[in-house]
Amino acid sequence: MKILQTQILKNIAATAGFLFLLYSVSAQSHVPQLKKADSLFQARQYTQSFDIYSSLLKEKQYSPAMLLKMAFIQEGLGHVSKSLYYLDLYYLASHDEQALGKMEEIALKNRLEGYQPSDVSTVLSRLQRYSFQITAGLFSITIFFLALAVYQKVRQHKKPIPTVVMLTFFLALLFVHVHLGDYLKMGIVSQSSTYLMSGPSAGSSVVGIIGEGHQLKILGQTDVWMKVNWKDKEVFIKGNSLLPVTL
Repeated sequence: MKILQTQILKNIAATAGFLFLLYSVSAQSHVPQLKKADSLFQARQYTQSFDIYSSLLKEKQYSPAMLLKMAFIQEGLGHVSKSLYYLDLYYLASHDEQALGKMEEIALKNRLEGYQPSDVSTVLSRLQRYSFQITAGLFSITIFFLALAVYQKVRQHKKPIPTVVMLTFFLALLFVHVHLGDYLKMGIVSQSSTYLMSGPSAGSSVVGIIGEGHQLKILGQTDVWMKVNWKDKEVFIKGNSLLPVTL
C-alpha cells in the first residue's frame, strides 16, 4: 500500500514539476516585451504599451498589475466597457475587493446592470479564490481512496464497496469544483445598440436593445449566438457583441 501511494505521488510530482518548468521558460521569454510595455506606460505612451499588453494577454502571459494598467488606459480613453472588462480580469487574477468597488462605482455612474453582488456570487467567488488549494485537497483525497480501493481489491481480496462510494463522492466534488467557472461565466457587452433576441437566429423577435458596458451571465452558446441572462430572462445576443470575462 505504501509503495503504491509513494509511486503515485512521485508521478504526480514529476508531472507537476515538468509543467512548472515549461511555464517558467515560457514566462521568461516574454519578460523583455513586458519591460518594454511598462517603460512605454511610464512614458505615458499608453496606446503603444496597450498593444504590447494585449499581445501578451492573448498568449496567456499576464500579471494583475498589467491588467490594472490596461483598465486604466481604457478608462482614460473613455471606453467604459473595456475598462470594466479589464478590471474584471484584474479581479479574477488578484481577487482584490477594491476592484469590485471600482466596477460598482463605474456601473452606478453609467447606469449599468449586472454588477450588483449577490450572496451566491460572493460565495462562489470565495471558492474560486482558493480554487487551487481546494482542487489539490480534493485530488489528494481522491487518489487516497483510489489507492485504498485497489489495495482492498488486490491484497485483501474483498469488494471495496464503501471505499468506491467515497471515491465516487469525492470524484463528483472534484468535477463540480473544476467546472465551477462554467457556472460563473460572465460577459460584458462591448457594442452600443446591442440587440437582445428571443432565440438564436436573426429571424427571432427582438426582446430589447441595450448599450455597451452591461454585464451578463453567460448560460450557453448556439453557433454565433450567446445565451445570456438579462433581468432574469434568457435571451440571445451575437457573440461578437460580448467580451467573455475569462483568463
